[in-house]
Amino acid sequence: MIDTAQNIMAEGSSVAVAQVSGVNDNMSQSHFHDYFEMYFLDSGERFHLMDDKLFKIQTGDCIIFPPQTMHRSYGNTDVSFSRVVLYFRPEIITSEELLNRLLHSKSVYRPDSQGLHQLRRLIYSMLREQDSHYDCHAEYMQALVNLIMVTILRMNQENTGIIRETRITRVIQYIHNHYAEDITLADLSRQFYVSEYYLCREFKKNTNRTIVEYIRRTRIMNAQRLFMETDKNVTEVARETGFSNLTHFNRVFRDILGVTPSHYHKQCQELHR
Repeated sequence: MIDTAQNIMAEGSSVAVAQVSGVNDNMSQSHFHDYFEMYFLDSGERFHLMDDKLFKIQTGDCIIFPPQTMHRSYGNTDVSFSRVVLYFRPEIITSEELLNRLLHSKSVYRPDSQGLHQLRRLIYSMLREQDSHYDCHAEYMQALVNLIMVTILRMNQENTGIIRETRITRVIQYIHNHYAEDITLADLSRQFYVSEYYLCREFKKNTNRTIVEYIRRTRIMNAQRLFMETDKNVTEVARETGFSNLTHFNRVFRDILGVTPSHYHKQCQELHR
């Protein structure tokens, strides 16, 4: 599936929205990005793995992924769906309280019939506006984002969407809690009372990544957070995210993000001046 909205964000936009309908279009791997994602399921049924939690969502449900949140979307075989994704950068949120609530939003939002009608109206207004050339286009898009987010946060939060945790979700939770430490396959095997072979096979089947790849990406995701939210230098960030030496940190960071940690650190500093 081609994500046109992500392409728009890659070009430097602060907001992008796209609608896609399909069947058997599943995300092959968990990923993360440095902006918010709102996922609205217009029809069908989907599963979302967010960090260490697995959600099942149905028609009309919304889920919000804060920046630097590992997530993956997929569905059952031959089940059609239609969804709208809305990407937006944190700086366009006009209220500090609203931004804080969004940053800690990790549940499914389920509207009643009136709320669903209102939300659809706003989302489809945004889809039309994205292709327009009216005056104050950017300001209107940003205003719609804020209104959509407030509308969603006033809906019911559905913790019942969380599917019973599995051994693999517990492994993922362990990695997210201990990424700064030295984590080996042998350690995980002992911790969760399974063979290394079984653990590797089941982890790859559920995440489409190896355990080593997942640990590396989790560490880099948290390194990004530290660069954005603190004044720590590259050496400090490398040490606090589980890298034993700076050379290894530089190589992994560049492999995953395409830039060096020093370059990313400089970008973050310039952004907050």
